[in-house]
Amino acid sequence: MGPVTTNPWLIAIINMTIVFAVLIALGVLMSLIQVIDPTKKKSATAAAPAAAPKAAGKAAAPGGDALIAVIAAAVAAAQGCSAEEVAVLSISKAHAWSANSFVDAVSARKDSFF
Repeated sequence: MGPVTTNPWLIAIINMTIVFAVLIALGVLMSLIQVIDPTKKKSATAAAPAAAPKAAGKAAAPGGDALIAVIAAAVAAAQGCSAEEVAVLSISKAHAWSANSFVDAVSARKDSFF
């Protein structure tokens, strides 16, 4: 018995239909898992949104220890850990983010780990 069809367009349409059907099934499965996620923390009461603080004129720019704390929190958030687990060793002012300064930042990062 030979192949059912030798038309390449029909074979392509059948294959694309199968691929998209599987992708849609995976999307439905992911949505279902998200709805019945057993690892999601349940809260007894809904958290009330915090009241926005009133602006009292021009806010002071963070400096000194406050600036280091903000940078440490940002690094911790980017790494996915708590601020207590991050140690800021040095802080230097970066140039404007251009293509060259991005390459410099990446190469400096690589140099610090080797």
